[in-house]
This record gives sequence, structure tokens and C-alpha cells, in this order.
Amino acid sequence: MAPPRASSRRESTPRIGLPLAIVAYAGIALLAGAVLVAWQDPAFAADGAALAAAGMVATNAIPSLVLALLLLALTRRPLLALGLALLPLYLLYCANAIKLDLLDTPVLPADFVLLGHLGDGGALLLRYLPAAAIAAALACALAIAALLRWEPVWQRLRGWRRAVLGAAVLGVGASLLAGVTPWSRVYAAAEADWQEWSPAASAEHSGLPATLLRYAWGTTFVLPAPDRTLAQRFMREHATVAAGPSERPDIVVVQSESFFDPARLRGLEPAQVLPEFRRVAARSRHGDLWVPTYGGGTIRTEFEVLTGIAMRYFPDVQYPYFRLTATAVPSLASVLAGHGYSTIAVHPHERDFWNRAAALDHLGFAEFDGEETFGDAARVGWYIGDDALVDHVLRRLDASPGPAFVFAISMENHGPYDGFPNADPQDVAAQPVPPGATGAAADRLRGYLYHLARADRALGRLVDALKQRPRRTLLLFYGDHLPALPRIYEGDGFDDGGNGPSQPVPWLLFDSAHAESAPADEATASFYLPALLLAQAGIDDAYFAALESARRLDQPGPHWTPREDQPLGAIMQLRQRGDAP
Repeated sequence: MAPPRASSRRESTPRIGLPLAIVAYAGIALLAGAVLVAWQDPAFAADGAALAAAGMVATNAIPSLVLALLLLALTRRPLLALGLALLPLYLLYCANAIKLDLLDTPVLPADFVLLGHLGDGGALLLRYLPAAAIAAALACALAIAALLRWEPVWQRLRGWRRAVLGAAVLGVGASLLAGVTPWSRVYAAAEADWQEWSPAASAEHSGLPATLLRYAWGTTFVLPAPDRTLAQRFMREHATVAAGPSERPDIVVVQSESFFDPARLRGLEPAQVLPEFRRVAARSRHGDLWVPTYGGGTIRTEFEVLTGIAMRYFPDVQYPYFRLTATAVPSLASVLAGHGYSTIAVHPHERDFWNRAAALDHLGFAEFDGEETFGDAARVGWYIGDDALVDHVLRRLDASPGPAFVFAISMENHGPYDGFPNADPQDVAAQPVPPGATGAAADRLRGYLYHLARADRALGRLVDALKQRPRRTLLLFYGDHLPALPRIYEGDGFDDGGNGPSQPVPWLLFDSAHAESAPADEATASFYLPALLLAQAGIDDAYFAALESARRLDQPGPHWTPREDQPLGAIMQLRQRGDAP
């Protein structure tokens, strides 16, 4: 009896020998990856650049080639494996284009750490993807699903042959990720253009996948070794004796998402924006605030304000809540808890985003009210509005039996600033923009100003409510960074002629016991704010008292270096370890 015929629909056998077929497939996969790299990578965007640097284009395609071969061993479907290997590369380029557009920085290895702590399933990040990219990704996903259903398998790629291919590719992939020989030689062609201190410049010359690999190979995270002698000298020179407070005031800190003074833009005037902030600042300490991030990276500013530790002394750390808070770190929360305060963090968003739940616990917060505690609070745009945040803060203050420290992180004014729901279109259209702003850039600025105006009104409402409370209350209010509006900054610029990263955000410190006092205009840096706050409250802590002493002698500004840079670095590196000289 004749043997059964193999199904032509579900099985396929290469017409040439299997080893030669795999080699041919590898060549096709490398070529496909190189075409995608040449099409999408900014390093090869100029006419003829991809052909002139064909070897570098190929090295950028190697990771997708290795992934395609691994998937071939797993699925035995060549087209399916190739599609699954190229789709992540395409999405990587989409993410890179967005980050370059908003922050002028390419995707870095540290960004991948964030993927495990999105909390909202990536909804926030997906809102930045253009419709064309989403459509292309969906089309690819449908094509992959069709291939999974109907593409025939390589019949001869089974058993020990399949195991050998999988094991070999796994070994090659592991060696590529580790950067061992021969890969260090393969990627040495880009050595002349490699600038570890400038990922943007490296990616511009070498290509994105190659830059990611090089950073993964060459950047190992090691906490700086503090100079204990310098730290001891700093503490001696700034030792102070503070009297205890006659009362313990309630303390509210509001970190307002992307809160920035648009009057710094050429073509906008103070009378057009932030009337409530200006009203409160006229009777409060306030000024310009220099923060360690631009256009995003909220937790960098947040970490500095909570800990009094500057990010500048941890140059290899992009996201502190993944690196610097793995264990307990002294902070405003832990200091105030030691003085009998209840410590509450409030954030109307997913508690795991930015790894906040774990980080805030290690910073000493006893409670963390996330999005789930806001019930059916109104959303304005994409996120829960600032009015709901103010209501929540006031309820927590009123419910506290003793002094309370409430750290509130707003969300309403988070981008993107176009296409958002639940907004008044007439109000959005009425927002002022500089005369030269047009098109999509002007529309995004109007969207930002719409939410900014609501944040400003919420601030005024909060201050008026705190004035009526019988208990003295301090309110520290500040912006975490500039909004991501690079086209506005490039097109119209700033009154001072500087660029976006050189601009400060505003801060103020309102004291309900001195609500009618004369204002003090003080420029400062975000890592100095907690020391300034505790000094205003009359609460003693040796570290923050020494930091306040240093603050009074310093003059922060754009691109400034702290007056006592090295001693500050030494004491802050010790502080991050939970150590003290």
C-alpha cells in the first residue's frame, strides 16, 4: 500500500538541502531587516546614506536576523518567523521617533525597564503612537495571524535538526547580548562615531539597534562610591541647631504635571496665563525651579523633591524608582513620620506606573491612594481631573486625627495634547498662542493651555480652602518639567533666547499662617525644596537642615553647578544608601 501523501497545505519541504535552505533563509531575513533599518533608522535617512553605509545597516539588522532564526526553530514557518521578528523592530522605530520628537533623546536600554511597570497596560504610551503606525502594526498582526493559520511548516525541520538549530541560535543570541567576541569586532566599525556620553549622537551615526546593543554591553550599573571625608566636612560646616516647632502644621505637596509658565514664550504675556498662580505667588515664597528632566521623566524631579538627593550625582541612572529605591531611602515622608505625621501619597493613575507603589513604600509612605480610590471621578481629557485631586487631598486632610503630610501627584495635564476626549472645544480653541504658532504645533499648545488653565484654577481653589482650615497648613506647589512641545519651543522660542532644556518651571510655598505676607522671589533647584519646606515648618532633621544651609549660599540657574558640588555629591550618595557620616 502506498504511503500517505503529505498535506501540501500544512507541510512544506525545502527543495534544496535543509542546511542550505536555512542559510538562504538567513540571507533573506538579513536583507529584509536591512531594508527596514534603511527605511526607518534616522542614521540612514539622508539620500544614499544606506548604500554608503551598507555594512553598518547590516549590523543593525543582525538582531532581527537572530530573532527570525530562533522563531523559525520554534514555529517552522519561515514567513511567520520573519514577520514576528520584524514587527518589534518596526515598533521600536515608532517609539524612537516619538521620543526623539518629544524629548530629543533616542530609546535607551533603561526604557525597557519601564515596560514591566506600565500598570495601565501601556494605554498612556499608546496614545502617543500616530494612527498610521497603529494601522501598520494591526495589519502586520493580521498578516501574522493568517500565516499562523495557513502557512505550511518546514517538514524536514523537526526532531534533532530543529533542536540543533534552536540551540545554536540561542547560543549566538546570548553571545550577541553579552557582547563577546566576535560581536565586539563586528560592531567595531562604528567605534569612531561611538559617544557613550551622548546616546543621541551615537544613534545618529551608528543606528538605533547597534546603539542599544553597545549601551547594553558597555553600561553597567554601579552606585558611585561616596567620599565619606567630604560628607563629614559638609555636615560639620553646615551644622545647625533648630528649635522645635510650636505646632506641627499640616503639609501638602502638589507635584503638578507639566506645570510651566507659558509667559516665558515669546509672544505670550503674564496677563494671559496662570492668574491664580500669580495671585498666590504674590503672597508666598516662589520663584524659578530647575529640575533634572525635560519634557518627561517625572520621577526624576519627584525623587529629588522627596529625598533631597540630586540626580546629577547618579549619572548612570535614568529612572531612579527602578535603581535608587530598591531599599529604604530617607525622605520627607520618613522624616515627617518620625515627627508624628501620617504620610499619604495620592495619585489619580495606576499605582504601579513608574514602579511607584514599591518606590513610595521604600520612601516611607504609610498609604498610597491610587486611581482605584477615586471611584467615578470625572476625567478631563485622558485622565482624572485636577479638581477631583484637590477634593481628595482636602478629604484626606480633614480625616487625619493628627498632623498629615499629603503628597499629591496630578495627572490631568499629561500629554498627548491633541485628540483627547471630554474637553470643551470652544474653550480649547480660545486659548492664546504666540502669533507665529500654526498648524499641529499650535493645536497642541492650545490643548496644553486648556489643561494648564484648569490646573491653575484648581491651585487657587486649594489655596482658598486651606486658608479656611483652623490648622496651619503649608502648601508646596511646583511643576515637574516642561510640557513636551518641542515644535513650539523651536518655532517661537523663549523671551530669554534659551532653549527648552534651559528653562525653569515655577514653584511656590504658601503658608496659611502668613497668607498675607510679602512675597519672596527665590530661584532654587528641586533637590533643595524639601529642605526649604521643613525649615518653613520648623521641623528639624540634621541632613535637611544642612541642605537648607547650603541652599541659602547657592544660586541655581540654567546649566549651573552647585556651589558645593563635590561635598553635596558625597553626602547625597551616602544618604541614598541610608548611611550617614
